[in-house]
Amino acid sequence: EQVLGDAVDSMKTLTSFHFSYVITKPQGAKPPQGTEIVSIMGYVSLEGSMKATVDLNQSGVPLQLDFVATANTHYVQNPTSQKWQSVPADLSPLGKISLTSGAIEILERVKDAQYVATESVGGAQCYKLKGSIAAADIASIVASANADNDLDCLLWIGTEDHLVRRIQTVGAAETGEDPRLLRTIELSQFGDPVVIEVPQ
Repeated sequence: EQVLGDAVDSMKTLTSFHFSYVITKPQGAKPPQGTEIVSIMGYVSLEGSMKATVDLNQSGVPLQLDFVATANTHYVQNPTSQKWQSVPADLSPLGKISLTSGAIEILERVKDAQYVATESVGGAQCYKLKGSIAAADIASIVASANADNDLDCLLWIGTEDHLVRRIQTVGAAETGEDPRLLRTIELSQFGDPVVIEVPQ
């Protein structure tokens, strides 16, 4: 619990970071009906703004979008015309995804956390912890989380700086999802200068 508490404090002081968020479907999983997020890679700044490249699967067709999110407005670049369109956050393809608050909420709400090992992630020694998390408690990283079950959760937290390097969940966050679905978030480049400009 001390490790988790220290990690919450450290994450709350972060000014910026790079992230990758990858969703891995198991072999034999059902093909998507509509649009699914495959991965998101980008940066988050102190103000909570985000710029990212989003890989989507739209009824079996891969799509890639560039994306900028500010507090209330999201900007999506049309992959065909290359023009930017602004949409309210509520209607955005990423919904209300927030990796900063999402990581902190997982640290605060993970249940039965136990030390597993000390491992290196991105060149940093980390405590690896395992526990479980309610689907409702990862709504900041899965915008449509509505399942009423728990997911298995693994956390890698820096032994010296207490910053979260990796989060993995296995399980169904949405009703009807494959219970083997793996979500992996990796954080790095903490505190690097990041300028996120609103598209014109």
